[in-house]
Formats: sequence, structure tokens, C-alpha cells
Amino acid sequence: GGCGGCGGGGMLPLAPPPIPGPNTPWTYGQAKGSSAAMGMGGKGDAKGKGKSGGFGGKGEFGGKGGMGNQAGMGGDVPGTHSNVFVGNLPDGISQEAVEQAFAPFGAVQSCFVMSKAGRTYGFVKFANVPSATRAISSLNGKSGWLVKFANNDMSAGKGGAGGLGAAGAASAPKVKHSNLFVGNLQEGTQDSQLFEVFAPYGSVKSASVRTKGDQIYGFVEYVRVEEAERALGAMQGPACPPGWVVKFANWDTGLSDWNEAVPHSNIYVGNLPPGFSDAQLKQACSPYGTVESAFVKNDSSTGRTYGFVKFTTNAAARRAISDMDGRNDWVVKVANNDSWGAGGKGYGGKGWMDGWVWQPPSGRDEPDRNDRPEGPPSDNLYVKDLPPGISEQEVTSTFSRYGQVMECRVLRWDSASSCAALVRMANTEQAMAAKAATDNTIHPSCSKMLTVANQQKNGAEVEDHCYVKGLHCTTLPSQLEDLFSRFGTVKWSKILPTPFRPNSSNVPDYAGLVQMESPEQCRAAIANLNGTMSVGLGTPMSVRFAEAKASGGRTDTAPNNNLYVKGWPVGFPEFLLQHEFQAHGNVIRLRVLDNPDPDQPTCAALVQMSRVEEATKAVQELHGKTVNITRLPPMRVKYAGRDQTPSENLYVTSLPRTITEDQVRQTFAKYGELQRIKMLNQPGRPETHVLVQMSSPHLAAQAIGELDGTLPVFRGPTLSVQYAMKRDGQR
Repeated sequence: GGCGGCGGGGMLPLAPPPIPGPNTPWTYGQAKGSSAAMGMGGKGDAKGKGKSGGFGGKGEFGGKGGMGNQAGMGGDVPGTHSNVFVGNLPDGISQEAVEQAFAPFGAVQSCFVMSKAGRTYGFVKFANVPSATRAISSLNGKSGWLVKFANNDMSAGKGGAGGLGAAGAASAPKVKHSNLFVGNLQEGTQDSQLFEVFAPYGSVKSASVRTKGDQIYGFVEYVRVEEAERALGAMQGPACPPGWVVKFANWDTGLSDWNEAVPHSNIYVGNLPPGFSDAQLKQACSPYGTVESAFVKNDSSTGRTYGFVKFTTNAAARRAISDMDGRNDWVVKVANNDSWGAGGKGYGGKGWMDGWVWQPPSGRDEPDRNDRPEGPPSDNLYVKDLPPGISEQEVTSTFSRYGQVMECRVLRWDSASSCAALVRMANTEQAMAAKAATDNTIHPSCSKMLTVANQQKNGAEVEDHCYVKGLHCTTLPSQLEDLFSRFGTVKWSKILPTPFRPNSSNVPDYAGLVQMESPEQCRAAIANLNGTMSVGLGTPMSVRFAEAKASGGRTDTAPNNNLYVKGWPVGFPEFLLQHEFQAHGNVIRLRVLDNPDPDQPTCAALVQMSRVEEATKAVQELHGKTVNITRLPPMRVKYAGRDQTPSENLYVTSLPRTITEDQVRQTFAKYGELQRIKMLNQPGRPETHVLVQMSSPHLAAQAIGELDGTLPVFRGPTLSVQYAMKRDGQR
């Protein structure tokens, strides 16, 4: 598939600035900046669709580039607000001097200057977008200043923007929460010091100091919103340590204990007093965050009164459960599903209220493998019945064993269904080899470590019952029975429902129960299966040649100097990608596109080379190539939990979105077998966090000492590079 292409009419830079090298330090999600020239895209409509999602008009950005023959989609891009970032300011420059420099271009609503780690920069808020555009056009580069649109808009009140200023410091966030951001921390500041400063204003749930590049900052989470508001008010006065900037965090997150993590933001509240109303329940839960809905049910048949509360964020639900459970004899816990009363759809034999369990696509115990005709042998493969949440990188890795993968595209129907993929190999022979080797096999990502033990019931072991953890969500009941049949007669077996559906950023492990004919057979199964990797559990893939395209379909793109790139990891800076293309010619423009699906860990990019010959060389050299990223931001490894108490549980941050569970295991391999890994992928965020359970506190301490601040095991992205579609829709 292609994308909206590169139009004419854009002014080319006379002297493109030098780009940073591949070893330049960077951080996940750092500002894209102008790694090539600013001025991509025709006059895209930020509200709706861009004309072609391509390059073109002077200094104007089009919408997000579409896939295939789709037009680009509009988005929140520079030029849609009037907030300007000013970098490379001289030391000691005053706010008044900056404001005077920008005043000739329009009405300045606010101006803010700050220094951090030896850098001085500021933000200027204009009354309208044209004024900001004129200022950027005139001042960028003068006196060495870097002037560009800020990453985020800000209110007209005095304060910072872009995440570092005091942006209306006393104003509350749109979604009420109790997480505070603390900027401008001094080197050496510890979590405990942060805790001590904020503890007088309420119950601090977590306090964490973080480092990103040369920036040192922290987050403080209170139990209740009013406590965060009280602390924020106090930090506007003399109680605030010198230089610290305190505001509400942009996101309602926080460091939670492994056992406190919740899969969604809907909670169940039981043992309510008779006659309790919806409004009373909402009022009781509002101190923990924004409540979207509250519903109370009075069951006259049992005399029970209970309710469900839907918060805007998972963190608010977690805080409510932690603080309210047991108070007034209430039972407060995560609900069985994310929206009360919703029934299961698509795959899944039960509604959400009863729990969700995987069912194969045909509704039987084996997938239907003959619902579409197979095309003649070619280099194109159609892969069905891939597990939910699989990434293009995982599919590419599987098929790369049999040749060069030229293109891979994962097709998703919804967040819980099996996926399909289109895979194009370098030639028909490689496609035939891949098909023969992978058809009717289970994708390696389904392999999980099994934990098998006797079932516990009422505090005692059931000697002939096996409880199995670590099953992939696509494991079929017949496969579970076959696995245990190797050790005796299976009386019955079942996959236990999970309280929430999997999605592309949260595919949970499942559990199962198996009754053997005798305790001896049960012990044999436990001895042979516990701690082993599952083999043969999961829905088999169907791999076939793709159907031949009908006549009159899409033709190959004529070579041109505009390229469409897929597979770039979310959160990685543009200059790393530009460095790859700069090796094959002069990059005139490059723009990384936001992925409209926040669950996806990769995105696309538009690249314009100076000549067609350079673009052709880049396609030949980079298409299907795995890029070796030599320098990643260092990962952070610390003990899990708000108190950082030494234990076997670790919390790992600053990891790439495309890192796999297997790569995490390799990173920690020298410290023994990992007991558990929980990937905490947050849609739309530029990095991944992981919870890791080691086999002992001693090994956890060793891992922290040796891994914190180092690079994880990581395989770089595999790129798909094609000529872009022309603006008129022709190839």
C-alpha cells in the first residue's frame, strides 16, 4: 500500500541544517523538531481529511498520511494553535526581552522563560495562529534561536507549556486526578526527599524521581484529589523548594504495586446500605478522580444493595479500591468487566458479566480454514488466525526465517479477535518455503511459561485437580486436554474465563482446571509441566497464497523522489530515521506521522529525497532492512511499589514500544528465570513500562545494580519503503 504523495509548490531549504548522528542522546517521544525542512503536506484540513496526506505547500502541514489508497486524515499538528517554543536563548535573558522580540508579530498573551540543566528556553503564547506563524518564519535561526510551534497548546494565563512550565499552576486538569508533576529537580534528589516534601499535605501513594536526558523531574500521587490540590496550592508559596515547578501531571498514572494493578476503570461496590442512591455513590467515589457514571442496584430478592462506578482512568479506580475497600464494611474491587451489563460480542462464549473466554473464529473447536479461495503461487501470502495484539514486527520476525520480508501489514477486526496479515516475500520461492514451514503451526508468541500445581479449595489441596496458569488466550480446550492426557486419563478440563477481554496492548495469560483420574497422575503432570514452556497451545495459523488481484487493479508506482515508510517505532525521533536515508542521498523533507490507532507500536513516515535516483537507491537498500539502533535511552530499573521496598518485584521504565516479552527475558537472562513479566503498554504513550518478578530479592537487587541505566536487548525496526502515491491518486 502507498500513501498520499508529495506535491509540488513547497519551497526547498537553501542549506539544510546538519542532522544529529546516530549516537546523539535522545528520549522517547521527544519533540520531532525540523529534522529536514518544515513545510510538508498540501493544505491539509486539521479537522477532517488532508488532500492527500502528502508533501507540498509552503510551511503548511497536511493531515496524517493514509494507508493504501486512503487519503490522509487530519490531526492536531503544528499550526493548529498559537503557542511557540523558543530555544537556544542566552543565559540571563529576561522575560521582558523575549516578549519585546515577539511583540511586532502580534498580540502576546503570555511569555515564560526558564533555565534547566544549563539550557535557557521559553514559551510565547500569541492571540492567534497567524501571529505565531509570522514570528516563527521571521525569528527562527536569528541569533541562533530555535523558534517553532510548541508540542502542546497552553492557556492564556502566565505559565509554562510543553510539559515543563507551571502552566496555570493552580488550575485543575480537565480530568480530575491526584498526580502531580514536579520539575527542575536538582541532581541527586531521591524518592524519599520528594515524599518528605509532599507528605504534610495528605496521604502520598507514590513519589518517584525520574531522569530523561539531562532533565530530572518527578511525580507524586496522592490518594485523594483534594490532597493534590492542597499540595499544589502550598507549592505556589514559600513551602516550595527553590526552583521546583509543580503542576498537575498531564496523565493520571502512578507507580502501583503489582497486586494493585487493575485492567480497567470500572469498580464494583458491595454491601451498600439499603436506599443508597446513584448520586450518593458518585459523591463517595469522586475524591479519587473523575467519575463518568455511578449505578446502584437494589436486589429485592436477596436484600443486597451494590453498585458499579466507572472512572475516567484506571489509576482513579485503583486509588478508590485501595482506600475504600473494607471501610464501612463496603466491598470494593475491580468489576468483572469494563462496562456494566455489556454482553460479549464476536468471539467469546460468554458475556463480559460472566467473564470472557476465547472461542475459535468458526465457533467450533477448530478454525475454519477454507472460507476463501487460495491464489496461485506468488510472493504474496495471506496469514489467518494470528493471536490478538500481535505486531507487524513479530509477524515479520517469523517469516524472515525463510527469506526477506519486503512488506508486512497486520489486519485487525477489533481488539479481541484473531488477526490476519498480508506478507510479501522477496520472491515466489521464498513465499513457498515460508508457507510450507508455517501453515497450520502455532505462532511462537503463543508460547508461555506454565505454572502447574494442585488446585486449592477452602484452604486445602484437591489432589486430583491441576490448576494451570500461563495459558495463551487462544488455547483451545482440546489442546489442554491433549497436553494432560500424556500423563493419564483426563476426566474433564476447562479454560477459565478472564474478567476482561484482551486487546492489542493487554493480552492476559489465562488459567485452566484439569481433573485427572488419580492423584498420582496429577502429580506426574505437575512434575513434568510446571515451569516448562507451552508447546502446541494456541490457534494454528493458516498460511496461503494471497488471491490474485483482478484486472484493472493497482499497478506498480512509477519511481519518484517521494517515499512512504512503514514500521518506524512510536516515540523514536525523526533524526534517527533521517540518518538512514541520508546515507543514500539528500533528504529534503521528512515527517513521522502519528498512527491513528494508539494501540499500535509503529507508525509511518513521509520522506522526500532530492532526486529520483536517490529515492530508488533508498528503496533498494532500506526496504525490508532491519535498522540497527545503536543508542537507546537508558532503561530505569527499580523496585516495584510506592515505597520501593526491596523485594523480588521490579518496575522497569524507558523501554521502546516495540520491545517484546522475549527481549525483556533476554535482558534479565543472567539473573535466572523470571517468574512473571507484565507488559504495561499504554496506548498513545511513547515508551513501555514492564513489571518483572525475579525468583528472589537477592537476584532483583543484583539486576537493579547492574541493569539500571543500561540498554535493554532490542532488535531494531524492519522498514517497509515504497514510492509514494501521486497526489491525483494515480500510481
